[in-house]
Amino acid sequence: MSKNLNEDFIRKLFSDYRQMMYKVAYDILHNSSDSEDAVQDAFLWIINNIEKISEIPCNARAHYFASIIEHRSIDICRKRKARSTENIEEQHDLNSNEDLEKTVMSEMTVDEIKSAMNELSNIDYEMLYLYLFQKMRPKEISKATGISELNIRVYIYRAKQRLIKILKKRGITYDI
Repeated sequence: MSKNLNEDFIRKLFSDYRQMMYKVAYDILHNSSDSEDAVQDAFLWIINNIEKISEIPCNARAHYFASIIEHRSIDICRKRKARSTENIEEQHDLNSNEDLEKTVMSEMTVDEIKSAMNELSNIDYEMLYLYLFQKMRPKEISKATGISELNIRVYIYRAKQRLIKILKKRGITYDI
C-alpha cells in the first residue's frame, strides 16, 4: 500500500472502530484516561502492523480489534494492580464483608460466563461479547460488523440459548 492509501485506511479504521474499542477498554478499566491510553496504544500497534491488518476481512476486524484492545486494557490493569499492591494497606478500603462478597460474586459470574463462551462458535462468541460485555446495541453491532440488525438480534438470541445450555451443563443457572 502507498503512504496515502495507508493514511486513508488508518483514518477509516480509527473512525469506524475507535468508539467500540473505547467501550471495550472502559468496561475493563473503568477509567476514562486509562481507556483512552489503551485505545491509543492499540492503534499504535495497528499502525505498526497495517499490512497485516489490511489482509483481515472487513467483517472480522471488529472481533480482531476488540481482542487487541482487550489485551491492551488487561495489560494496563495488571500494571495498575502491580502498583497498587505495593501500598495494599492504603488500598484496603472496603466498607463491609457484604461489599466484598458482592464484588467476588459478580467477578466469578463474569469469569464463568466468559469461560463458557469459549465453547461457542466464533460468531456466537463475537455477538455475545459485543452485546454482553461491550454493552453494544444490535444496531451498533450491525454497523461494526456489516451484518443486518435483524440477523444480529437472531444471532444474539440463539447464542444466548446455547450459552445457557453450556452454563446449565456446568451446574450454573443465570438469566442472561
